[in-house]
Amino acid sequence: MSDDDMMVGSYQLKNCIASGSTTQIWECSEAGSPMQLAMKLMLEDARKDSAEKAVLKHEYKIGNSLEHPSFLRFHDLEVNRDHAFFVMDYFRSPSLKTHITSNLVAIQSAFPKMSQELARAFQHMHENGWLHRDIKPDNVLVNRAGEVRVIDFSLAARVKGKLGLMFGKEKRIQGTRTYIAPETILKKPPTVQTDMYSLGVSFFETLTGQPPFAGDTPNELLKKHLSENVVQPSIFNPNVTKELDAIILKMLHKNPKERYEDMHEVATALSRIRCFERDPLELHEEKIQAEKDNAAMSVDVRLDSRADAVRTEKGLPSPMAGRKKEKKVDARIKREQDRIRAKMAKEEAAAGGAADPQPMQPQMPMPGMPMQPGMPMQPGMPMQPGMPMQPGMPMQPGMPQMPPQQMPGMPMPGVPVQGQPMPQQPGPAAQQPAVPQQPAAPQQAAAQPVQPAAASEPEEMTEDDVMNIQIE
Repeated sequence: MSDDDMMVGSYQLKNCIASGSTTQIWECSEAGSPMQLAMKLMLEDARKDSAEKAVLKHEYKIGNSLEHPSFLRFHDLEVNRDHAFFVMDYFRSPSLKTHITSNLVAIQSAFPKMSQELARAFQHMHENGWLHRDIKPDNVLVNRAGEVRVIDFSLAARVKGKLGLMFGKEKRIQGTRTYIAPETILKKPPTVQTDMYSLGVSFFETLTGQPPFAGDTPNELLKKHLSENVVQPSIFNPNVTKELDAIILKMLHKNPKERYEDMHEVATALSRIRCFERDPLELHEEKIQAEKDNAAMSVDVRLDSRADAVRTEKGLPSPMAGRKKEKKVDARIKREQDRIRAKMAKEEAAAGGAADPQPMQPQMPMPGMPMQPGMPMQPGMPMQPGMPMQPGMPMQPGMPQMPPQQMPGMPMPGVPVQGQPMPQQPGPAAQQPAVPQQPAAPQQAAAQPVQPAAASEPEEMTEDDVMNIQIE
């Protein structure tokens, strides 16, 4: 397509942002202007319908009359035989609906600022004598900072006076069923509270990720708006405070007279409360970290062929790469410990094979303690009364002679010394030689290896789909 084909009036079309049954939204630019613009362009078939062209003019009229930061500025309108469009500011951000479906936690974190800005924006619109009548997440653009822009005034209508409210009756039910107010379903004239109800449904969906009512059929959904009570948003999202619950429920009251008086009162109420117990983003990050920690604990640190095969069959990931470095350090420490143990064991084995282990020197007994076998008698040490003589114990000068007693290890008449043959003695029974006791071999420290631890949304009425719904 050539550049000439992309020109509409004095504007060059760059990129199609959205497309509907009767119109398209294009990013465009004007020669010599640095402004970022968007064009709502009617399709060729729609231009043949005078009613559709009237809707386009109506929307431009309302948008051009609203001067508020939360509304786009409208710049130009052209309706002729060749084309029909109007040009407005280009706000490069997705709709609130897109945020809800793809980035719910982030938009919940921006909810306090976003909700107050929306309430003030609709207060400005109402003060200028207009009702939006189709408030829904699709018709609100939101950026990451929580700044908003309200779009689509195709169903907007004038605020009616007291007489119009008393005697007026709507011929058709217009709006999107998921966000429509009960009085609209009953074909009563719309009021400020009608917009308030639709905004309350949008707030509910932002806080919980789902609208308060859903139905299998259009009529079932409409009947729920009329008769079914709304539950608190905190039932679906416990992080929502009770104060915010109360505001949402009041906005969604079945009786319009029980709702807030105007949008200014809604904005004031929102500014005085905490919307969440904790910041949604912070809470979400903690949950993600907890899930990661639990997953790390459940993965076996040691991988063998069987565990690896089971993990592969189940499609589970291998242990976290972040733990590989720790495993390498642990392996080096283990190898060093094994090397030291092996060296010590080798040295001990060599020492034990070269010479017999030196026997321990016996300790001298305390007074009153019996002498142990092999314990030498020290010079000048008095013999305690009742102290038995031990084999090999030298007699000291002045030591009284004691009668020999049979003690363990002392050679006695008729008893062979260990290691000597026993002489044959006459008698009925032969005495058995004592079993020699071998000194205990020194224990060698074995190097024991350390094992690692095992570680639908229902069909809705678009701006182009104006329905007549018969309530049964």
